[in-house]
Amino acid sequence: MRVVVIGGDAAGMSAASEAKRRAPEAEVVVLEATGDVSYGACGLPYKLADGARVEDLQILTAERFRGERGIDVRLGHLVEKIDAERRMVRGTSEQGPFELGYDKLVIATGARAIKPPIAGIDELWGKGVYPLKTLQDGRTWKKVLADKPSSVAIVGGGYIGLEATETLREGGLQVTVLEALPTLVPFLTATGQERVLAEAHKHGVDVRLGALVQRLQRRANGKIGITTSAGELEVDVVLMAVGVRPNTDVATGAGIELSVAGSIRVDEQLRTSVADIFAAGDVTDAFHAVTGARVWIPLALRANRAGKLVGRLVTGGKAKAPPVLGTAAFRFFGLEVARTGLTLEEAKAEGFDAVQSEIKSGTRAKYYPGGGKLTVCLIGDRASGRLLGGTMVGPEGAAHRIDTLAAAIHAQRTAEQLYDMDLAYSPPFGPSWSPLLLAASQLMKDMRAK
Repeated sequence: MRVVVIGGDAAGMSAASEAKRRAPEAEVVVLEATGDVSYGACGLPYKLADGARVEDLQILTAERFRGERGIDVRLGHLVEKIDAERRMVRGTSEQGPFELGYDKLVIATGARAIKPPIAGIDELWGKGVYPLKTLQDGRTWKKVLADKPSSVAIVGGGYIGLEATETLREGGLQVTVLEALPTLVPFLTATGQERVLAEAHKHGVDVRLGALVQRLQRRANGKIGITTSAGELEVDVVLMAVGVRPNTDVATGAGIELSVAGSIRVDEQLRTSVADIFAAGDVTDAFHAVTGARVWIPLALRANRAGKLVGRLVTGGKAKAPPVLGTAAFRFFGLEVARTGLTLEEAKAEGFDAVQSEIKSGTRAKYYPGGGKLTVCLIGDRASGRLLGGTMVGPEGAAHRIDTLAAAIHAQRTAEQLYDMDLAYSPPFGPSWSPLLLAASQLMKDMRAK
């Protein structure tokens, strides 16, 4: 049996490794368009720091996959067409055109950085305006920063943009964040958003909200002029971080059915609409644990988990892909920001009688030095008491406490059941009444109120 995997990052290499482990006699071939496989792209913003090495993000090299795991990894192989009728993929490599037959095919092409339709962007793309999505993007940024630019505009206030903001500002650059929306980190409550904005201003970051970028232009002085709906500015370099989209070109060419946000539609066994073609990772949709609806949430854990699962499925195993909540966290200077499940607006849109409660609590016992205040927001359904989602913002404790909430939501627990949970207490880590328990208590009160 030959298993062909298109794409060699998290989902693709997890799929190839699991397939080879379960079926050592199988021929497992990975076709990767770039020169890199298996790296931690989430670490890219932190590797922009002076002295940090982008290459440290590589988990295993292609050589190690070949030598230690017996996987045929072919770099620089761009798959351009899937011929499902003949069970064949075709494409080009440095050696010229190639074609390869398969018994089982896995599409793990991930997501690619969005290049928005901004006037002047084509002339500056790769020449002053750069994304930060791949290992090669990271290498490019290291070269750019080696020339000692003094100012940077970050277009987009998502995870990557804000993480890069911290690193670049701490590296001495003047940083301007341009966010087209009227708010920063829109999944947070107004209180949480204010905390993030205050943290940005505290560290000298210029945040411009409602600033839709309309034009990019190289000025006579060598700088890049940026025209936005909220005014103009000049900088040395631009980081384009407006998000990603599923990399589905090869799938659409094969007539594979798509889903929400243009992702590949898969069932619980990660099968596509075409026989013997599976898909995994950021290129696919998933089922939401609260609503059961199809969603597209590109996050690292889901990609790795789905890759391992599909490696089992293509070799005859039986399993179902678990639903997702979109649990995520990031650091922004001295703050931790975390979320899971639905926002209040999303919950109401899904038909829940949703109630939102928010509290602020110490991250440590009052008499223990250090720490600060943690803002905890919980969303629940008034009719059933069921937990639907939540967010946390604070100097510590948010990134790990959010996992407790995620576990409770996965288990379909109510606010009252969360309140009754026996959570750990120690003065260095929190007050005797955990912020989560206080938030659950407040949510119970608010759900009873009419």
